[in-house]
This record gives sequence, C-alpha cells and structure tokens, in this order.
Amino acid sequence: MPSDAQTADRTVSTEPVKLAERYEIQPGAPIPALNAVAGNAFAAKSLRDKRIDPFAIICNGAIMPRLDFASTLAGLDGTTHMRLLDWGVVNWPPERANRFCLVFERPGGRRLMNSLHESAEPMPEDQLTKQIIHPMVTALRELSSRGVTHGAIRPTNMFFRDLASGGLMLGECVSTPPGFGQPVLMETVERGMCSPAGRGNGTIADDLYSLGVTLLLLYLGRNPVAHLDDEQILQAKIERGSYPALVGQSRLPLAINEVVRGLLVDDPKQRWSLNDLDLWVAGRRLSPKQPQVPRRAARPLEFQGQEYWHCRTLARAFSRHVAPATTVIESGELDKWLRRSMGDDVRAEAVANAIQTASAGKGGTMADRLVARVSMALDPVAPIRYRGKGMMPDGIGSLLADAFLRGESPQSTAEVISNQLPMFWVNVQTDFRPEFVPLVQSFDQLRTLLERTAVGLGIERLLYEMCPALPCVSPLVVKQLPTSPAALLRALDWVASGGERHKEPIDRHIAAFLAARHKRTEEVLYAQITPSIEPMRRAIAMLTILSDVQARTGTDSLTHLADWMLALLEPAIRRFHSRPHQETMRKQAETAVNNGRLTDLLRIVDDPDSLRRDKHEFENAQLAYREADGEIEKTRRMIADRTGIIETSGRQVAAIVSSLLSTFLVAGIILFFAF
Repeated sequence: MPSDAQTADRTVSTEPVKLAERYEIQPGAPIPALNAVAGNAFAAKSLRDKRIDPFAIICNGAIMPRLDFASTLAGLDGTTHMRLLDWGVVNWPPERANRFCLVFERPGGRRLMNSLHESAEPMPEDQLTKQIIHPMVTALRELSSRGVTHGAIRPTNMFFRDLASGGLMLGECVSTPPGFGQPVLMETVERGMCSPAGRGNGTIADDLYSLGVTLLLLYLGRNPVAHLDDEQILQAKIERGSYPALVGQSRLPLAINEVVRGLLVDDPKQRWSLNDLDLWVAGRRLSPKQPQVPRRAARPLEFQGQEYWHCRTLARAFSRHVAPATTVIESGELDKWLRRSMGDDVRAEAVANAIQTASAGKGGTMADRLVARVSMALDPVAPIRYRGKGMMPDGIGSLLADAFLRGESPQSTAEVISNQLPMFWVNVQTDFRPEFVPLVQSFDQLRTLLERTAVGLGIERLLYEMCPALPCVSPLVVKQLPTSPAALLRALDWVASGGERHKEPIDRHIAAFLAARHKRTEEVLYAQITPSIEPMRRAIAMLTILSDVQARTGTDSLTHLADWMLALLEPAIRRFHSRPHQETMRKQAETAVNNGRLTDLLRIVDDPDSLRRDKHEFENAQLAYREADGEIEKTRRMIADRTGIIETSGRQVAAIVSSLLSTFLVAGIILFFAF
C-alpha cells in the first residue's frame, strides 16, 4: 500500500495550478500527444474565455525558453502557427519548485508524424503543395517580417488544425532555444556541427533548409537515412552534399525535385529564398541550383589512419583529435598540404595567422587554442569548435546558460570568449556582414567583464549579460526562477520564511544578476561584499544593495528578508558606544523588520548623523573620563606619600598652634596692662 507521504504527494500533484488568475493547469491530466522537447503537456482551462481550448507545457528546469521573443510569437496568426496564449512562472507541486509555463491553443487535429523513424503514407505532390508548402510559406514570411526564426520546423512539430479541413500549422518554437530540439537530419551542415544549445538564432535560410528536409520525408513517407546515426548523417552531408546524401537513389517528380533541390543547397547564398518559393508556388519553374563542389586536394592528407581530401572534413577531424592535430600543424605538414596538394595559398596564409595568434588568450591549453583557430581557418563557415563543443557566435550565451542549468562546468564555454575566438571567427569570414561590427564590440566588452573576477563580475556577470531573459540560477533561489530584481527579492524573502537561511543573502550569482538587471545600483557596492571585507561592512553593503532594489522596484513588504538582514547587522548595532542607544536601535530595527522596509532598516543601522553624534558624545565622555582619572590618580599619589603628608601636616599644625599661642599671649599682655 502507498505510504501517507506518497498519498499526500499524489493529492498535491493533482490540485489545479493557476497562471496569473487567467488559466488553470491540471497536473493530474497529462496530454502525452502534445509533449514537447522542453517539457510535458497538461490540460488547461481558460478562466476568462470559455471558448478557448488551451493546453500548457511545463518546461523542465534544464532548458531555457525563448521568453525574450514570447510577446512577438504571441502575436502570430493562429491559422499557421500554434497560438501562444500566455506564459509565466507557476509553482509546480509535482516537482516542488517553480517552473516556466507556456499556454497554447490546442490544435484540433493530431501531430503530423510522431517520430522521424516511423513510416507513413507518402503525401502526393498536390497535397504536399497545398497542405505543406502554401501554409509554411505564409508562416515563414510572417516570422521573417518580425525578425524571428522558427528553429523547430520538422514533421513531428506540425499539427492538423482540425479534423475536417486537413489544414496544417507549425508547432511551437518558444519552449527551447532555436534548433535545440532539432535532429541533425533537419539542420544545415554548419548548425549540425554545433552542440544543440549552441546553434544560435539562425536565419530564415536555416528554416527553409528544414522545410526542404520536411518535404522530402513527407513525400517519401519515410526517413531515407533512418539507418544512419547523427554522426554518419552529418559526415554524408559534408562529403556528398545535403541533397545527394538525403535523396540518394530516390526518384522524385520534377516539381518536387526542383523545390527540394533548391531548399537543400548547402550554400545559404544559393539556397532558395521565400521569394523563390513564391515564384514556384505561382507556377514559375526555376533553374535547378547546382551544388558547389568543394575543392579537392590532389593528394590526401593522412591523419589518424584516415585520408582527407577536403579542408572541411580535415578541420572536423582536427577538432575531435586535438593532440595529434597539434603535431601535424606544428610540423608544417598541414602548410605543405594546403600549398602543394590543395593549391590554396590564401587558406594557407589564414592557417599561418591562426598559428601565430594562438598564444592570445588566458584560458585552456595552447593546443586547444591552436586547433580551434586552425579549424576555423580551414572551414570559416563552420561553428567555433573548442574542447568538444561547437557553437555559433550568437549561440555562446545559450550554451553558457545550458551548462549552468544542467549543473555542468561552464569553463570551456567561457574560455571561448577569453581566448578571443569569436573575434577570430569574424576575421576569417570571406563575406563581411554589417552585424559583425556590433558582434565584435560586444564580445570585447564581455571579455573585460570575464577577466575581472570581483563579486558582481566574472563568469556569472557574463552569463546574465549574454542571456537577458535568464532567471537567477543562484542555488539560493533557483527553484523560484526569479527573472527580475523584484522577483529575486520575493524569492529571497520566501527562502528566509522557510528557515533555509544561508550565511548571507547575496552570493556571486545574485550579485551578478542584480548588477546586470538593476544597473542603477553603484557597482562599487559590490566590491564591499567580497569575503575579505569585514562582516559588518559587508552586511551594510548587502543591505544597501537590496534596499535600493526594493525602493526602485516598489516591491511589497519583505519581513522575512529584513529579519534575515537584521541577524547579520548586530555588529553594526554594537559599533555604537551608547548601550541605551543600542537598545533603542534594536527596538527601532524590529519595527522596521515588522514593516518589511529594508530602507528603514538601513537608515537605522547606518545613519551618518547618529554615527557622528555617537562619536562626538563618546569623545566627550572619554575627555571627562580622562580628567576624572587624572584627579583620582593625583589623589592616589598623594595618599601613597605618607612621609610627605606627615611633614606637611605637622608644619601646618605647628604653625596653627604657634599662631594660637601667640594670639593668646598678645591678648594676655594687652589685658594685663589694661587693668
């Protein structure tokens, strides 16, 4: 039989959870058919509009949703996109922690495919054009007009709008970073080389490539490379090109073959655009794009027992085997192969520059830096590959966040910035783009933040500057997922109310989060909370930071956090010399705590006028004490000198007696002669 605790947990987990008093989510009513990469789906109910049939995705804590694009995605046309209705943070009882909740309008029909490995009825050409290409072009054009990429176009993320019309809509793309849940099959060669979290935002060209793969799978009714794993698929794309690798011996109708070939061109500049798709839909037939054949060497370079004829495949092998690659590079063998067998002096010079600049940077080993730069010189359009991770420059932030959220070391990702690899990636690009200028400037500023290791800076500051929508992931408050300074204060107050108070309420993560999100606070204050500073000054600095946040954000009463701070402020109270004043301060501080106003508490314990007055009164008391002590000491010395006292007293007595005798004698003589 289940225990009482298990029964209680089950009871709690089935209680409805409200999102901002607008939607009610049912933890006891999962919908597996609508599960997403980021989390599971649950039934939901609108509390305001009964006509809506919503459902909710509860994100797991290891994946960061695209909250910075949520408002934009919420305004998309509900006929071509799964409509985002609401989003926010809810307390999720089954996990006893806060979780991001995304509420969508439930599609009326099923998912188009449940798995990329399942077989389905092949979709005829006319049906493919009407049900897939037409609505997808409309959907992608709407996304493109808003400057957003979808990053999750695949047959398993498409749904029938209803059971009658057969119309299709794109599934959600907000629960994960772009491309995070995409199989390598659906991604371009360059993005397929990246770690899932490091693919970056991508472009509309990447979405069009995914659409091309989707069309191929739906027309065939199967995955033509289902027998290959991700590594083999990627290798086949690199060696043969995406279209030959995926289509293989399959025979496609002329029209479908034309659009699939156009969308699967590996060079994004030659790949079909939305305008090309519009022309194709209108009936205009375009000249088929011929895939660019990469330059092949006259002789292969042998490496790790394999022969390599192309720079791209060699660069990939180098990034996977750093130590032997270093030997080949430093021996000059690579330079000879590039100049003699490849006949590519330009690339040879780029490799020479990579070798020369490999000493730049402060993290990792020389071998790691060398191979990363040489790999970029050999294959400029490929991602940055460093210590087993691949990332596009705009995917570094999400990869860094992924490491923190999963509890993994972020060191290797941080070293990419400290070693100036994004700047080198930009330098080796053959096509300059205007966005490269702010990109380089941004990474230069981020490197400065990373190299300064004080509290409020370092890798934690880097994390929050690069990921503006990321919640604070401090161990103190990570279960509460605070995404703003005000939410962070409430999370700290919640921690204090549960008796889980740690030594101090501000650690490196919280300091960095506030420094990045609440820039009005003077950063010099963060230098006062380093461990080397005395506890009293550190406590006052923390209170100053937190009170400023409360005052500027208008956060409600924080009684538990104020009580937590008061416990740390006892040394600040004891620095006042007047004990009656200390007792008065404690009573005033308790009143401030009960009101939950950190500003009032700060004013009590760190009032400059009170400190000056206390100092002045203490100095006067010291002066009076010294004067009294002098008089006492003088008396003590006099008492200690007995011989001197006797002699002095004897003389005085003798003088008095002789004076009295003389007076009596004179008086007697006068009286004698008078009578």
